[in-house]
Amino acid sequence: MRTYIGPIGFNPTSITRPILSHGLDDGDAVILVRPQADTDDRRATETMADVDRTLGALEPDVTTTTVRVPHDDFEAATLACHDLIREASGDRILVLGGGARDVLVPLTVAGLAASDCIELVLGYSDIDYAVREIALPTQTTTLTQSALATLELVVEAGPITLPELTASSERSKSTITRHVNDLDEAGAVTTWREGSTKLAAATLGGRLRVVSG
Repeated sequence: MRTYIGPIGFNPTSITRPILSHGLDDGDAVILVRPQADTDDRRATETMADVDRTLGALEPDVTTTTVRVPHDDFEAATLACHDLIREASGDRILVLGGGARDVLVPLTVAGLAASDCIELVLGYSDIDYAVREIALPTQTTTLTQSALATLELVVEAGPITLPELTASSERSKSTITRHVNDLDEAGAVTTWREGSTKLAAATLGGRLRVVSG
């Protein structure tokens, strides 16, 4: 089961296109996040009805729920969105691309704080109307100073092999391997293998950790 969570404004495509591009199955749920008060309730109601028709035509058993959050209190809106993400069932998929900024920004911040339980983030572009996956940076895990020093080397070098990283750091192979594993688990680097050689590259979250000191 998947639960899609996204803000809804007056453009149903901003939520339906990302959902349909990723897929919709029996038992999936969609949570539409709206501000506590809309400037045009009639138009918003028509938009949500359009969403129901579009998704229901593909999968009649999908559940669509509307949740309102305070539009005039950023902290309260962010906490409400955070609880919404944490309490959702199944694989949580965040859809960012529509709705009022009063909801979109708190939902994005809540997504950063709850990134450990989010399966995927989808964005819908106002420029070319494309749907793209977004890798939210993770900042919640505490790293040791020595691991951060290794992260700085990865950021400076770009994709780098573990033997190259060991030579650059003047630390032992076991220490570098432990650091890279910790950084990978924290979402600060991504790792892969080319043959028998393991490589590492910094993620956006890793780069932000370095530049923010």
